[in-house]
Amino acid sequence: MVASTGKVGLGTKFKVGDGESPEAFTPVVNVTAINLSGRSVEEVDFTHLASTGGFREFRPGFKDPGEIKITCHYNPSDATLNGTTGLEAKLNSGATFNWQIDMSGAGFNYMLYGFGYVSGGDFTFTGEDPINFEVTIRVSGQIEEGPSA
Repeated sequence: MVASTGKVGLGTKFKVGDGESPEAFTPVVNVTAINLSGRSVEEVDFTHLASTGGFREFRPGFKDPGEIKITCHYNPSDATLNGTTGLEAKLNSGATFNWQIDMSGAGFNYMLYGFGYVSGGDFTFTGEDPINFEVTIRVSGQIEEGPSA
């Protein structure tokens, strides 16, 4: 049997750029999950009256880079989360920013990076769990990949 080369996500960081030159990236605190989803490719129908066997013919069109959902234990005094300087502030202002998902802490010298904006933010309050803040970041443009910085 061949051993798996996979790793758990423990140590992965979501980082937000400051927009300066050179750009500095700050890890968001208390992140419990990062979910990159919704990536897709539009289908363009190229079917015509002489399509072989009456079968539809498709080709790829525009690509949707999807969105990133980050779940955090919320702390309103933390600068990476709050409504003054953090992700909550970016939701309120509509600011765009560069982001990184750095997997070096999980044992890979690898990261995904791109550009986007906060398109949603949901709080969950219960008596049994930490206050959770789920932030949705709409990715704009192609997601790049490369070695961790």
